[in-house]
Amino acid sequence: MTFDTQPAGSPTPAEPDHEQVVIRQDPETGLRYIVAVHSTVLGPSLGGLRLRRYPGGLREALEDVLGLARTMTLKASAAGLDLGGGKSVMLDDGRGDAREARLRAAARVIDGLGGAYITAEDIGTTTADMDLIAEHTRFVVGRSPEHGGAGDPSPVTAETVFQAIKRGLAAATGSAELEERRVGVIGLGKVGAALAGKLAAAGAQVIGCDLVQDRAERFAAVHGGEPAPSAEAILALELDVLAPCAAGGLIDEAIARSLDCKVVAGAANNPLTNRGVAGTLAERGILCVPDFLANCGGLIHVESEWRKGGHDVVRARIGRAMERLDQAIEEAAAQGVTPIEVAERHALERVAAARAPVGAAA
Repeated sequence: MTFDTQPAGSPTPAEPDHEQVVIRQDPETGLRYIVAVHSTVLGPSLGGLRLRRYPGGLREALEDVLGLARTMTLKASAAGLDLGGGKSVMLDDGRGDAREARLRAAARVIDGLGGAYITAEDIGTTTADMDLIAEHTRFVVGRSPEHGGAGDPSPVTAETVFQAIKRGLAAATGSAELEERRVGVIGLGKVGAALAGKLAAAGAQVIGCDLVQDRAERFAAVHGGEPAPSAEAILALELDVLAPCAAGGLIDEAIARSLDCKVVAGAANNPLTNRGVAGTLAERGILCVPDFLANCGGLIHVESEWRKGGHDVVRARIGRAMERLDQAIEEAAAQGVTPIEVAERHALERVAAARAPVGAAA
């Protein structure tokens, strides 16, 4: 098997703050795979293995994984977990027949990192994939209960997004009530569908869309929601909440200036094209909930699997994470900044404190 490898410990020039970036290509299976370890200061890096098409090829995939790995550092720290941030992406060329061989090859890459990176499921991968990877490395979570894991983390991610939406509404409107609220959910995959179901059960009017059109139609049939033909159609609506639950980079400056909603809170990592977009939203009276706190439930779930915690531990950690979200929203309002700025500062301060030498002045 032949690999073209970025040596372990050699960060890419574009992102010197990442500890390791490993690129593997295998002509035999067609594998093109990148692992980015942003930080292991608080503990081993943990983040999902994303399988998706990248029209821009390896360069686009590299940009994506670097940003996602950094976000995982923020997420773990903000959630109060002793984990670092990492992520991996596998480029999808549509060859389903090569999936198993490529996952096995990716597992060997993960194992070769010696625990610096722990993988889990993400967009395009499943619990069954994690079970397969676990045959070749122990550095994997999100496995099925039958194979010693805690199962799919998606429902727990949906739970923290649901709670984050309510907290965002309470701060933006004075009421966390969801009855008759109009919520646009973009992306009805594993997390988005679970979130949309919870919103509908709470009385919200849910409008949903997905690139796989029958997902939206299936959701409407089961929950009485309204299917939308596209993300663009939802972005043009008058809403109470916009919930991005697909890939990142949905909201740029132009969209931020045209949105008609009160709260942006969803399951997607990095839903804004840059941090300045949160300021544009705030100028227009739209509260953007920090994505890495809103969607931290899945990470809490798989961290508990890794540390062998239980349901009570997960519930307690979710409660503390939501308290941190409340704190970030309150502090941002008092300081005239965005909640994302406050939450990111708090997360990075925790990492910095852990990095400081023992006995250093506070």
